[in-house]
Amino acid sequence: MLDIYKSCYNLEGQPFRLSPDCRFSYAHRTYDEARAYLKYAVAEGEGFVAVTGAPGTGKTTLIGALLAEVDSERVKVANLLNEQLDSRSLVDRVNDAFGLPAGNGVAPMPKLMRFLNQHRQEGGRAILIVDEAHTLSAAALEELRLLSNLQNYDGLLLQVFLLGQEPLLDLIRSPKMEQLQQRLIAASHLEPLDLDDTIAYIEHRLRKVGWQDNPSFTSESFELIHKFSGGVPRRINLICHRLFLRGGLDDKHAFEGEDALHVIVEMHQEGLLSPAASTALGRANG
Repeated sequence: MLDIYKSCYNLEGQPFRLSPDCRFSYAHRTYDEARAYLKYAVAEGEGFVAVTGAPGTGKTTLIGALLAEVDSERVKVANLLNEQLDSRSLVDRVNDAFGLPAGNGVAPMPKLMRFLNQHRQEGGRAILIVDEAHTLSAAALEELRLLSNLQNYDGLLLQVFLLGQEPLLDLIRSPKMEQLQQRLIAASHLEPLDLDDTIAYIEHRLRKVGWQDNPSFTSESFELIHKFSGGVPRRINLICHRLFLRGGLDDKHAFEGEDALHVIVEMHQEGLLSPAASTALGRANG
């Protein structure tokens, strides 16, 4: 695929990768708002931070862009990704995420405390990022709250970032989570892009790899990409990725509405569109 981007369009890389890449971060309104809250939270260095949004709206990219600005030697970051955490094994998994060696005859909690204390004494801080946090049980969330309470004479030792879909905030705001609510210092929600931001997002990513209007996009192609992606960045990337593949194979240098529609129909047939987008396409064809 990189050969097509380079050989057909003289681009310097792949602008529509599906994996999160903070180098391509696009600062739309809700992204900017979330980033401002998160920078404040990182400066505070304690408590819980929640970032919510539908799958593909850029939560992981946002956190990656934010943490790329911090000193990685001073701020140790651990990631727990896509796991259905169980409170009985949570401390072990946190230790693994921070790269602490297993065994050595030290129980999991003292091992974590020793690491956090030592790092704090050296002037550092620790952040734990939990992805897909809306799937956590109440027991696991409570365990995370207790971990965030770990402290020494210098203050709290661990800050927790929760990334998840919108039900995460409902869970946090439930009556049984009142103590966690009190520790929540920032909560942000990422919205899908509107049409103007979808166009700006596509052009932003293309310019990052040297795009100079080759290929060009018609208004209709942009409108179709926005409509059938729902303004979700990951889906925009998927449609655009396929559009470049088809355009490169056909040596096309102007993407029109029929080109976008062709790849959208293919993706629908392959089951790659969201249910809502597939329904909309079915109505349009009907």
